[in-house]
Amino acid sequence: MTRKIRLQKPGNDRLRDRFERELNPAQLAAATAPDGFNLILAGPGSGKTRVITYRVAYLIARGVKPEAIMLVTFTRRAAREMVSRLEGLIGPKAVKVWAGTFHHIGNRILRKSAKAVGYDPNFTILDGEDQRDLVRLAMEDAGLVGTGRFAPKPAAVQHLISFAFNVKRPLAELVAERHPDWFDWTEQVVAAAACYARRKRASNCMDYDDLLGLWKTLVEEHPEHRSAMGRMFRHLLVDEMQDTNIVQVELVEAIARAGAGNLTAVGDDAQSIYRFRGAHYDNILRFPDRNPGARVFRLETNYRSTPEIVAFTNASIARNSAGFPKTLVSAREGGPRPVVVATADAFEEADLICQQVLEWREAGIGLSRMAVLYRNHHDSILLQGELTQRGIPYTVRSGVRFFEQAHIKDVLAYLRVQANPRDEPAWARLLPLLPGIGPAKSASLRAFLLASDSPMAALETSEAMKLVPAKSRGEFAALVADLRSIRAADPESNPSEAILAVLRGGYPAIAKAKYENPDQRLADVEQLSVLAARYDSLDKFVADLLLAGDVYGMDSLGEEAEPDGEQLVLSTIHQAKGLEWSRVIVPRLVEHGFPGDRALAEPGGEDEERRVFYVAVTRAMDELWLTYPLMVSRPGQGSILTTPSRFITEVDPDLYEVADIESENDLAWTEGPRP
Repeated sequence: MTRKIRLQKPGNDRLRDRFERELNPAQLAAATAPDGFNLILAGPGSGKTRVITYRVAYLIARGVKPEAIMLVTFTRRAAREMVSRLEGLIGPKAVKVWAGTFHHIGNRILRKSAKAVGYDPNFTILDGEDQRDLVRLAMEDAGLVGTGRFAPKPAAVQHLISFAFNVKRPLAELVAERHPDWFDWTEQVVAAAACYARRKRASNCMDYDDLLGLWKTLVEEHPEHRSAMGRMFRHLLVDEMQDTNIVQVELVEAIARAGAGNLTAVGDDAQSIYRFRGAHYDNILRFPDRNPGARVFRLETNYRSTPEIVAFTNASIARNSAGFPKTLVSAREGGPRPVVVATADAFEEADLICQQVLEWREAGIGLSRMAVLYRNHHDSILLQGELTQRGIPYTVRSGVRFFEQAHIKDVLAYLRVQANPRDEPAWARLLPLLPGIGPAKSASLRAFLLASDSPMAALETSEAMKLVPAKSRGEFAALVADLRSIRAADPESNPSEAILAVLRGGYPAIAKAKYENPDQRLADVEQLSVLAARYDSLDKFVADLLLAGDVYGMDSLGEEAEPDGEQLVLSTIHQAKGLEWSRVIVPRLVEHGFPGDRALAEPGGEDEERRVFYVAVTRAMDELWLTYPLMVSRPGQGSILTTPSRFITEVDPDLYEVADIESENDLAWTEGPRP
């Protein structure tokens, strides 16, 4: 029976009709929930955004002032979309709603109340680069300088300070847990954090965390401001509750309790995948426990995916040990079951994906309606190479395209000077990797090397060493030794071994000193060596990469879209959250890869990885393909047999099809669980 809604203000007949016409019973119940604490569990494709906007429209139609409503979203894009939809329902007054991210709203509030927390209202917000610069000065204040290339770097220290704030844990504890190599500098790191805070305050500057922390200070330590916010915001709505951290959830719940006690949290515990950023799973899971009497609404009708895909996703997430019980039901017509394909190796997997993409395109499916979603960015490397070779346009949503990343350019510079010792752009990239060699010293060295008959021989002379600052001569000697070792690996006929020689030399230390996420970057380089294993010529390997898009600045072939703008989407699963495609392929589904060993070693890690898998498979609307190689190559270990991911083997085999590759570009369908 359709629930009749009551709207207090006159002239709302049209809006009432839209509610009853455009919302299903579960959506209508959630959108028109009574005042108080409400939790709306919105499964994938269940119309979450529609329910939130209708909820706000319902409150305003009942007489709640738009400016008395706070709508917190995960991204600015989501806020803009909701306000736009709200305007279509209630008109221009929609813009009066306090809609935005936590940081956006915190900034608005602190502009009015900065004096209470020791700031002037004209405070400056520091961007990422500003934060790192100030942390660098704070590290100098704390004596955290001159301790070698393995010492903490400003970007890493800034990241750890921020993470400690967002998870509300002592910084020293996190140093021991996440950076045990910093143990001898623990006191200085803690002192640097304090110096950083003092410098921000002295400069009347706030970073992003301050926009939350000082807003929370207003609520917790200033009763008059807490009461004022309680009176100001009669209703609070939080989208993507599962992605909030502990600071954020404590903040909104405190404001709600200080006021009318009206908080609507919307999200899906099964899509909580941002623990690495400080998101706290219990924020949504324990919402009813923290707020006794809270009502729970479930949106379980899926409008995105076919019944076959929904059945598979239900079976997968049901294996998690914790979470709200839910069973999604598709509102669509039936389609094919998900497909599982095992390939001989990762190269055949990339070939299979390209072939399937081409078949879908021949069937009239645009490339932009397809996506390949992977757990780790480096899982896309072989695929990017194959797509480039085949001329299939693609776009990467998981960061910079592989061949354009700084660390890949670095390693290619080691190879380029082997192939062509007169390659000045390669020397211009390679030499400044050494500490103490800036543009001027690099230019002098390049001029000396290129003026000689044999740049490699000139590099090893005492004359070259004299051009290097005294403090950098040890690192320069190490570079000379590394280039000698790379030559000994016979790069001309074995580029893969040459890349491994780079990894055995000083480059890992350079990467750790120069870049954030060095372990991930070095894993990328390992995958580059796997890709290079297909070549028996260094010249051809380097040429193919450069023709795929010059890593020193030319336009990339893969970035050239077709005339109609169609490009295949490559994305990490985390970047794909909230999006959807007609066809989705999830590759590299092997144990020790997805789920990964590091995640499995952490408490709750398997459940978190399964939620990541759940997000991936729920992006598919019409067809879902899951692939895995039977063998992978690992540098230094050769070819290793794999086992399929538990995320495949634990699902009832009746819920998917198995396809065998009988011959090149030829799939045969079989029944039953091949994995």
